[in-house]
Amino acid sequence: MSSCISMRSKLRACLAVTAAAGMLGGSAVLAQAAPSTKGGAPPSVAPNGAAAPTGAAPTEGRPSRGPGPGSGPPRIHTLFNSGDPTLALTPPLGGSRAAPPGSAPPNPDPHDLEGVWQVQGYEYLLGPEPGVPPPLKPKYMKLLEQRIRAKNRGTPEADTETQCLGHGMARVMESPYPIEIVQTPGRITFLHEVAHELRTIYMNRPHPKHPRVTFNGDSVGHWEGDTLVVDTIAIDPRSFIDDEGSAHSGQEHVIERYRKIDGGAELALTITIEDPVTLEHPYSYKRIFHWRPDIRPQEYICEENNRNAPINGVTVAK
Repeated sequence: MSSCISMRSKLRACLAVTAAAGMLGGSAVLAQAAPSTKGGAPPSVAPNGAAAPTGAAPTEGRPSRGPGPGSGPPRIHTLFNSGDPTLALTPPLGGSRAAPPGSAPPNPDPHDLEGVWQVQGYEYLLGPEPGVPPPLKPKYMKLLEQRIRAKNRGTPEADTETQCLGHGMARVMESPYPIEIVQTPGRITFLHEVAHELRTIYMNRPHPKHPRVTFNGDSVGHWEGDTLVVDTIAIDPRSFIDDEGSAHSGQEHVIERYRKIDGGAELALTITIEDPVTLEHPYSYKRIFHWRPDIRPQEYICEENNRNAPINGVTVAK
């Protein structure tokens, strides 16, 4: 499958089309949704300028980090709820629905996470609540403002994602593309469709004394009852916490807690982010992933048809 990348550019058509294909599963759906990603916007366009993902859950009235559909507080549309259009936040995508009727039933075993999962909603800003930024220190909050204003001018800062490098943590877990989890003795592996990113969680062992710095970090895990706890350090500081551009340092520390709910039909995740350099204090947020046995993760080659490859440090939509 020809692919493109940028969840932060103002033209996100390619991402939404490929996400739509993943939500429905199978390359035939992609062919129907978008005969070509080589040029032109898909016919169905959402308010943010991206194609409306076929089969995606609606965003209206849906709490992006709650356990399921329902009403919530009004969306915050600008940074600090300021009303300043230059600080407009990118609207969320609806994300995955539950598996369609007739799909294979979920496995209720709390310690067996194998299979394909997809996030319920997709937020561009990953703070403690939707529309609320991380508790960044003043220097880094100003940097976030600069990045959001550049995005809204149509000249977003080039980041690791648009350069076909790793998304980083916790950003990669927010991708609207499916994730296949594979469990083998001593490790749990996350196979991300997005850019074919890979996370290996080594079980019941400490971090190396001198872990290699990588975009998605060094991850170790253990079980606390029915909850998988994953600890990640050594995350490359060139990446961002989220798609809006919240900064982290090389001292970022991410703790994830995964637990099956609803008989295994959903995977609840609580993420806690610590960074003594960029954050005033640690913070947490929650996500829900749907069990999607109907989806077959697709090929995603970032370097092929990269419609948002940066030029002179600026992401350029082509």
